[in-house]
Parts: sequence; structure tokens; C-alpha cells
Amino acid sequence: MKCLMTIVFLAFFSAMAFCQRDISNWSKATDDNIAVERLAGDSLTTSFLIQIKEEVPLHYHAYHSEHVYILSGSGEFVLNDDTTLVSEGMYLFIPSESKHYVKVTSDSPMRVLSIQCPEFTGKDRIKVP
Repeated sequence: MKCLMTIVFLAFFSAMAFCQRDISNWSKATDDNIAVERLAGDSLTTSFLIQIKEEVPLHYHAYHSEHVYILSGSGEFVLNDDTTLVSEGMYLFIPSESKHYVKVTSDSPMRVLSIQCPEFTGKDRIKVP
């Protein structure tokens, strides 16, 4: 029995995905306003690197919360009725159903780590007119 438990334990952990990557200097060469690269994810969460040249239009997520860490750049961030200036090293939490928008004010693009819960497939981005 002990041997069987060991085999199950090893099989479980060997099947787990492991993602390790230095993202401190990540950037993506593109003419697009927004560039997105998926880092990892499962049914509970998805992490992305996002580069914004100008702005992310006003939108919300009906079922997702979002954690954002700003790797570089600065901008004006709007969350519902509140506006704040954001810059490198800042952390933002965006609850589900919260309208949000960012306008880049730095000379270089804003680069962020975005973690969305639960898994984000792109279908829960609702534009606000």
C-alpha cells in the first residue's frame, strides 16, 4: 500500500506543469496598440504579459477578477469612478464587474503582468460604449 501511494504521489507531481521565466525585461515588437502573451493557466487562473502603447479601452469582466502588476511605464488608470496615476512597481486589483481603462502617459509602452481568475479565454471582455 505504501508503495502504491508513493507511485500515485510521484505520478501526480510529475504531471503538474511548471512555468519559470524571467519577465523583467519582456517586450514585444509590434505595431499594434496592445500585445498579449499568455504565460500559463488552468481552470482557476490565467497569467498574461501585456504591452500597451496607447490605451486599453473602457471595459469590464462579468465573471473575472484581475490582478495587475506594472513592470514598466506609467499611465492614468480609471476604475469605475476613480482615476489614479500608476507607474512601475504598482499593483492593482480589479474586481469583477468593475469598469476599467488605462491611458499610457510614458514615452515607452506600459508593460504589465495580468493574472485573471478564473481561467480567462477572452470571452469575458465586455466593451463599454
